[in-house]
Amino acid sequence: MSRPRGVPAALVVDANILVAAVLGSTTGAHLDLISGRRSLITSEEAFDEAHRVIGHIRPSDLSILESLLDLLTIIAREDVADEDRAAAETALRNAPASRNGSVTDAHLLALAWTLDADLWSHDRDFAGTGWPSWSTSNLLAVV
Repeated sequence: MSRPRGVPAALVVDANILVAAVLGSTTGAHLDLISGRRSLITSEEAFDEAHRVIGHIRPSDLSILESLLDLLTIIAREDVADEDRAAAETALRNAPASRNGSVTDAHLLALAWTLDADLWSHDRDFAGTGWPSWSTSNLLAVV
């Protein structure tokens, strides 16, 4: 039996990780730790989503979100092919793990494909797409 594959050099970070980091969970410390060991990348859409959520829940913490820009690289929408986004929507729609048909995170899956990077998310939506995704606890166990 082969050993599980390790975490690649780059991770695509979902908005829910950014929100958790800002709103006071231990994810903030984990984000800092992991950014020292891996390249952390997110999409413009994910960063904008995190900004909207934090702005709605706790607007006074938007400056904390902005400070995370030191740890992240943000990739513009136009840097991911429309064909990859469409294929990612199909993969998410058909993913058996969540079965909710949500395609709202297709931009992240397409970005992960583009960069050959794994996903870091608390969502189950990526399970069943055939692309590796990590929860914070699983990621911390191997980095």
